[in-house]
Amino acid sequence: MDNQTLERNWNSYLAAYGDITDDERERLLEQSVSDDMVFTNPGGQGEYRTGLIAHIQNFQRTMPGTYFSTEKVFVHHGELLAIWAMHKPDGTKVATGYNFVRPGIDGRFAYMAGFF
Repeated sequence: MDNQTLERNWNSYLAAYGDITDDERERLLEQSVSDDMVFTNPGGQGEYRTGLIAHIQNFQRTMPGTYFSTEKVFVHHGELLAIWAMHKPDGTKVATGYNFVRPGIDGRFAYMAGFF
């Protein structure tokens, strides 16, 4: 898997957490995460893209307008580690976190572990 594909998928995944329409969120996640993905982070855990969509929708309901930016991405041996920042709607940075990502054969993310 090439680095550009992984970084493009990361950007699509992170954009899906934004204050966007459900259709746009689903489109971004269809291109970046596999149908049967598994995810875990301190805020929850789940399986399948549909579970991730519900997790993100709940996040936006509880923290409307909150968004994320990428601070650094490391890719090696087909896996990705991202350092990201969470921002309030006014742009104030409120947290830093890390995601470890293992893609499937097609490059879409199959396993994700978030730490914050």
